[in-house]
Amino acid sequence: MKKFLNILSRNFHIYKTSCTMFLWGLSAALSILGNTFGMLYLVLAILPILALGLLSANDRKNINL
Repeated sequence: MKKFLNILSRNFHIYKTSCTMFLWGLSAALSILGNTFGMLYLVLAILPILALGLLSANDRKNINL
């Protein structure tokens, strides 16, 4: 599991803009579905934003200044 998270973190650092746009788009799509289909999709729309926050925080922690 730790190896998977390291790979995910390294890929996020390399493809930060693409991952950010994908997660924002996924959150927007789930929000639109939430307006149509109900509260479950609105709750799921928060998860990509949380993932983006965790990846960003981890990326800042690993950068050597």
